[in-house]
Amino acid sequence: MHKIRVSVVGALGYTGYELVKIFLRHPLVELKHLADKAGVGSPYSELFPVLKGLCDLHCTATDVALIARDSDVIFFGLPHLTSMEVIPEFLKYHKKIIDLSADYRLNTAELFLKAYGAKHRDEGNLSSFVYGLPEFNREKIRQANNVANPGCFPTGIILALMPALASGLIKPDAIIVDSKTGISGGGKTPKPVFHFPECNENFMAYKIAAHQHEPEIEQELSKVAGQPVDIVLVPHLMPLTRGIFNTIYAELTSPLEPGDLHNLYCKQYEREPFVRILDYGKSPEIKHVAYTNFCDIGMKIVG
Repeated sequence: MHKIRVSVVGALGYTGYELVKIFLRHPLVELKHLADKAGVGSPYSELFPVLKGLCDLHCTATDVALIARDSDVIFFGLPHLTSMEVIPEFLKYHKKIIDLSADYRLNTAELFLKAYGAKHRDEGNLSSFVYGLPEFNREKIRQANNVANPGCFPTGIILALMPALASGLIKPDAIIVDSKTGISGGGKTPKPVFHFPECNENFMAYKIAAHQHEPEIEQELSKVAGQPVDIVLVPHLMPLTRGIFNTIYAELTSPLEPGDLHNLYCKQYEREPFVRILDYGKSPEIKHVAYTNFCDIGMKIVG
């Protein structure tokens, strides 16, 4: 069977590394180029010794023409504000592009400025990207050439709220999201708040009702609800390497039986292998999903 030729630009960050591990296990993927200016010429397995004997590629510079020529799909694991500087050159080659940064998730430059405090430098290509959450956008993703991968907080929050909002079961303007995240979400570049003595045995809220993912969540959920959705997102930093736990509070539009709510979610996700609906009243646990592709959803009606 024909293999898909894949390259990763920005292969040394956390997202790039996770991509490489996934592709090495995939029987229909052939890795072609691992580009990152920080490791040019170095064997990838030397930079990540756990891959010794599994990956014999060397890191390369970002040679746009060469990478485009050798690839069917190009993934970008670059930092925010960097992807938009690099991707326009790749778009000229009309290859499939999947960007893991936030640079192409928001639909307008105005919304990007609000979320990230920076001017978007490739505004003309924003409309060519499809939001890459399969459970929400599968058919558009199938047909798309350019895909913007969802953010970490938005993935779990959108999956949790989508069925209730689409069915009109909850009010769209009274949603509170209490999120806890591990420290790897801050990226690989060292920052004081992620320094071990600072985060170990510590717990804190940050970017209260001002997190850059809030506009992304509202943008996508508004499409589902067919009306504006307003959330208050309060993220917290936990001394864990990986994992996100979202506790979401919403007000019902009318009384609802617990079984009806649970059945709605089971029906919505019955054909989605990576979304698991727990028994009614049971809470998810980070241990059950960290380092996997799963999203576990629990629910309870109070009152």
